Amino acid sequence: MTDYSSAGYLLVICASDSRGGAGLQAALAQAAIAGCECRSVVVGVTAQSHQGVEFVSTVDAETVKAQVDAALRDGRPGAILIGWLPPEPVLLRYLCEVLGHIDSDASGEAIPVVWDPVVSATLGNLPAANSGLADLLRHVSVVTPSLNEARWLVADYSLSANEAAAALQETGVKTVIITGGDNEQQQHSAWVTDLIFSCADNDYPESVARPSFALHQQREAIQAHGTGSQFSAALAVQIARGTRLYDAIVLAAAAARQALIASTGAQDSGVAGMAYRNCLATPLPSNGEDWPLISDIGTYPHTDAFEPYSPGLYALSESLEHLEMILSIGVDTVQWRIKSPGPEYRSETRQAMAMCRRHGVSFWLNDDWPLALELKTDGVHLGQEDLVCADIDALCAAGVGLGVSTHTEWEIARARAQKPSYIAFGPVFTPLSKRLRYQPLGVDCLDSWSKKYRAWPQTCIGGIVPENAARVASTGVGSLAVVTCIAGERNDEPLIRRNIAELRAALEMFSSAPK
Repeated sequence: MTDYSSAGYLLVICASDSRGGAGLQAALAQAAIAGCECRSVVVGVTAQSHQGVEFVSTVDAETVKAQVDAALRDGRPGAILIGWLPPEPVLLRYLCEVLGHIDSDASGEAIPVVWDPVVSATLGNLPAANSGLADLLRHVSVVTPSLNEARWLVADYSLSANEAAAALQETGVKTVIITGGDNEQQQHSAWVTDLIFSCADNDYPESVARPSFALHQQREAIQAHGTGSQFSAALAVQIARGTRLYDAIVLAAAAARQALIASTGAQDSGVAGMAYRNCLATPLPSNGEDWPLISDIGTYPHTDAFEPYSPGLYALSESLEHLEMILSIGVDTVQWRIKSPGPEYRSETRQAMAMCRRHGVSFWLNDDWPLALELKTDGVHLGQEDLVCADIDALCAAGVGLGVSTHTEWEIARARAQKPSYIAFGPVFTPLSKRLRYQPLGVDCLDSWSKKYRAWPQTCIGGIVPENAARVASTGVGSLAVVTCIAGERNDEPLIRRNIAELRAALEMFSSAPK
């Protein structure tokens, strides 16, 4: 989800790349694709070819200052991207002063600063990095080094990725993304894995669930100039547009991989066995199977998949009396959702499952995966927080289905890594049954996600009622999960019966029967 009300222009401070795959050209290309306004501050001019960096001319500090002043006269940027910087002490001191001034201005809101700390070129020569670069760190929100660059920044080449990230965060950097494309330890893996170390922020539940995580993408059998620049540029663009940080990371990773896949110019670089191509920014992939996956650090996406399941008309219930009523009316799937279990919880859950079995209705338990394992329910529905402790392997081995709640692109990437039975999107509208922790998706976002992630069975939840059910079902999501509009007691049965009939009619207009 993106909050465009907070969107602003992107201020890019870096060198130009005559080959076009990295540096300023990468930032301008990513900004253009995303429709993000961009201001540029050129700190150096490079001559590059498939053989690497051939010539560098740095821009003096006075000229850099004039470019920065001109950009800031147009207003505050939504984000700042810093790329390669020449090792000029005067320039570095000036940039630190500018970033410090922007951070402490009268608005009181810090501007996110993304830094891709280019220390050396893969091919050719850049001027040797200056140790004064590390002074920038206290002004940086997100830094995107390779492991060797992270070690260089903290002046300790013995550190692991976790240790280097911790050392960088001690300087004041909130989020460290250690990119994996150049990691020699990953060269024989089918995955390219980036490691993200952030911090919990109560305004963003996903960061509380996982302050650190691994992002995986399938390795391509090619190398190309500019993948790091494409990633940091796409990340800064998304942040400038108001995208949530974790979603911005997922989008940026997908963008960088697309630029690698689309890379051109496989001339012989002069290095044995290497055809060094040039990244080409292209639109994000439309097929969700080409998007990144998220797991805990030290783990990889699951190899065993849960049995796919489409819930159809999906009713949430919390009492036996209510359950008996909706089963007699007719629903496809029931989720038994008891948020405050009492002493009769276990026995009532057994009764609820037996009632569903008698009616031939699939029975799914909310959150309580240990009890789902014990009772061998048809499935268990987990929130993002529950994924932290759930024994996914045991559930899969026992044949208990898995549904996962998602509210953001990052959460979808995390859910997909579990290979669940279905993915739940929400809230579509403002829910009537619970306090809002995420902004409503709206039908347009639901439509986009439903099409992109069509390879997985889906459902959706949040404020769905007969009046909007047809609009929701028209996205092709295939299932409607409902709470409030089917809630009530026996004297409400005529209304509930009518609501269920209208919900089913809307669903059947656009979807086949559940699996």
